[in-house]
Amino acid sequence: MLKQLTLTKRERDCILAINEDSSIDFPIRLSQLSKKMKLKPPTVIEILKRLELKGLLKRESGMIKLTDLGMTFYNNLVNCHRILETIFVDSGIDLDKACKEVSSFDFMLDDESLSKLSSFVGRPKACPHGKPITYR
Repeated sequence: MLKQLTLTKRERDCILAINEDSSIDFPIRLSQLSKKMKLKPPTVIEILKRLELKGLLKRESGMIKLTDLGMTFYNNLVNCHRILETIFVDSGIDLDKACKEVSSFDFMLDDESLSKLSSFVGRPKACPHGKPITYR
């Protein structure tokens, strides 16, 4: 199901911003999301429309929330980022540089490739920042 979805870098950034800046009681709004992404509202609206068509988010009464599929995609994306970041740091790349570089392509990796890379590095339990990596 997730393998069929492809994202752009901006869609990836939008999914991360939606989940990281929302709370259970109060989802993020367009103005907050625009500021967070450093994009004008019309640009963000176009990104939101694409993500909505992909079934990753819903907009209701000015609020923006990830769907269950969107949350699954978010969790996979975060784990992918953390695993790749671990590989980069273990290879001798500076943590900040690794984080930045991994962000440019972490959304492109499919589940099978990520699983193989994770196994190759011993299925790490946490990224170099100490944040947990979860496995299904």
